[in-house]
Amino acid sequence: MPQELVVHTPENAEIRVPLAGMFSRAAAFVHDFLVQLVCLAAVHIGFLLLIEEVFRNHRVLYELKLLQGLHLIVMFVLVFGYYTFFELYRNGQTPGKKAYSLRVVSLNGQRVGLFSSLLRNFLRIADFMPFMFLAGMFSALITDRHQRIGDLFAGTVVISTEEA
Repeated sequence: MPQELVVHTPENAEIRVPLAGMFSRAAAFVHDFLVQLVCLAAVHIGFLLLIEEVFRNHRVLYELKLLQGLHLIVMFVLVFGYYTFFELYRNGQTPGKKAYSLRVVSLNGQRVGLFSSLLRNFLRIADFMPFMFLAGMFSALITDRHQRIGDLFAGTVVISTEEA
């Protein structure tokens, strides 16, 4: 199994980039999960305070329903938009990936595009199946480039950016 991503440039040069290992990817995921958890808790507490204020002022029911709907939308964006935001605007590095010197790139070594990032992150649900990311771990173990299901469909790979 190759431990490097090999990119061939138009000038016929070969660039070799080390692939991220399973443990560094898992550590980065846990880091990102904890950051997301803190953000979700803060947003949830904020919305609970807003809802309490609505009840205190005896406002109408549609305001409560509006807040509940907005709450769900914000939570959805935080959960599914977190990775996409950082992959697009922070050079393929979420806070966890940055802490462990990892980066998401396309198979040709370029930055990840919007569609690829959205696809790889929505397919995180498939990676979670049947229990606790077993499908994603199995996929990363059996593929040559250590790609989880989302990476396979999106044409992306996670590389190590540590300097030798």
